[in-house]
Amino acid sequence: MSRSPAARLAAASGVLAFALALAGCAAIGDLLGGGSPQRDEETNQVTEGGDVDVFELEVGDCLKLGETGELSSAAVVPCGEPHTEEIFHEFEMEDGDWPGEDAVEKAADEGCYGAFESFVGKAYEDSTLDYVFLSPLEDGWNDPSVKDRLVQCVIYEPTDGGAKEITGSLEGAAR
Repeated sequence: MSRSPAARLAAASGVLAFALALAGCAAIGDLLGGGSPQRDEETNQVTEGGDVDVFELEVGDCLKLGETGELSSAAVVPCGEPHTEEIFHEFEMEDGDWPGEDAVEKAADEGCYGAFESFVGKAYEDSTLDYVFLSPLEDGWNDPSVKDRLVQCVIYEPTDGGAKEITGSLEGAAR
């Protein structure tokens, strides 16, 4: 499947509301969100599924994000169990004043796009896989107790109804 940069940007724009709503909600997370996931001490992989605070997610976590909208927690599962998404890359945005939603979206898209091929083993434009990103919201960015600058890239296999359920990691999937 070949995708032009315009199509990629359109796809990223289409999921922006979803992606932005997933991150930057620490205050709500403190009130309603899950806790920390259970992880293997040596590998740091999730060992038991459950709802965890979105700020406890890490690269390599496998998710079941069936919901859209602003979330304070996310369902994680061991990657050997059926899931729909996986966090494949993360990076911190530079500190400073809130750059605005457009700048955050652009930085997130560029960072995730740049990491896609090395993770999947195939260029984004030739892949059947897609990505969204979890990125800071203005409130989390400006809250001195949160200082959210983290962008997390989430890979999935799209279907007509959302994301296909998979088992295992998409790392090196080359599709």
